[in-house]
Amino acid sequence: MGVISRKSIVLIGVGGGVAAYKSVAVASSIFQKGFDTYVAMTPAAQKFVQPLTFSAVIGRSVLTDLLPERGNTTDFEEIYPHLFPATRADICVIVPATADLIAKICHGHANEIVSASALSLPEECRRYFCPAMNLEMWNQKIVQKNILMLEERGWQRIGPNEGHLACGSRGAGRMAESDNIVRVISDRFNDLQNCKNKRFLILSGPTLEHIDPVRFVSNHSSGKMGKALAEAASLAGADVDFITGPVSRDNLPDSANINVQSVTSAKEMLDLSIALFPQVDVAIFAAAVADFTPSHPLPSKLPKPTQDFSLKLTSTADIASTLAKTKHRRQRCIGFALETSENAIERARNKLVKKELDAVILNGPDSFNANDGNFCFISAMPDRELEEWGRMNKSSLAKRLIDEIARMLASE
Repeated sequence: MGVISRKSIVLIGVGGGVAAYKSVAVASSIFQKGFDTYVAMTPAAQKFVQPLTFSAVIGRSVLTDLLPERGNTTDFEEIYPHLFPATRADICVIVPATADLIAKICHGHANEIVSASALSLPEECRRYFCPAMNLEMWNQKIVQKNILMLEERGWQRIGPNEGHLACGSRGAGRMAESDNIVRVISDRFNDLQNCKNKRFLILSGPTLEHIDPVRFVSNHSSGKMGKALAEAASLAGADVDFITGPVSRDNLPDSANINVQSVTSAKEMLDLSIALFPQVDVAIFAAAVADFTPSHPLPSKLPKPTQDFSLKLTSTADIASTLAKTKHRRQRCIGFALETSENAIERARNKLVKKELDAVILNGPDSFNANDGNFCFISAMPDRELEEWGRMNKSSLAKRLIDEIARMLASE
């Protein structure tokens, strides 16, 4: 792998475990790849490896104290070591991530420099943690619960491996090897560069199909998923055409490189999408487009009938299918499939094939108008056919999906 072409900040948080010695190689390799590398160490970590060792391989002082003695300095970086460089970090990796450190970050504790720095990371920072602990600790339900919670909040886990542990036992809990950790981080960073200057088309929110001027057919979509996707794509450097149905202002993205255009009906969303699609590199169909529209919408309010009446509905066009079938070789199309049946995965796979999509995110009705959901990634790539991503918030899901799209773009 080549050297990173731009200086991006990597903050390495070192926890107090025997595997701390491996983090020296991680820091050295990341520094050699051209990243602006910082190291923060818990007090326990400093019992295993001297801070001077890290300073020698990254060429700067190590963050060791939450409240250091700095005399009369006016340098903000020295006064607030838990804020700088954390608030500017592009990537943060906790290596090793001990059970204690995972619990602290998971529950918002900040009594030492590493956990405090983790709470200061910007929203767009890519976060990784590399667990390392005894087998019995790894298998504890509370530890597994904390790990799941951390992943739901956007932290990506690397490892652990199975093998010989320092305590003499064998099994899960061995920290991933240093070269693998560095490879995952640098490859993901390099992949994300493929989003820069790309154009994304993101469809969001519900559509409203009017029966008359005051009544309509629609659904519970809030637009939260679309907003999260647009912001994640924007942070990755893409220009975004964002087409949205009627949603609250809070669920609209706000960025200089996101062009928001509002529509009401499925027909309006389709027409605008067709006009924009030829110029985009990636299309993400996250909108909950109404499947039916009244066949004969009325120009004025329909008086309340005195008895039951029938409403004739017509199927709307399938926007994802319509556009994906016209894509050129380098365009990528990603769909969402909301399913409630027991054969949800099979139905989502059928949609992937029938609509000629590159990937589908399967979710359930619990994600409607919610901040999180249970998601499954289904891909057209033979080696990535099905991955259970589990429950996570929509911001974390958006980042992970943009990461996957970046990998797709890298394979062109």
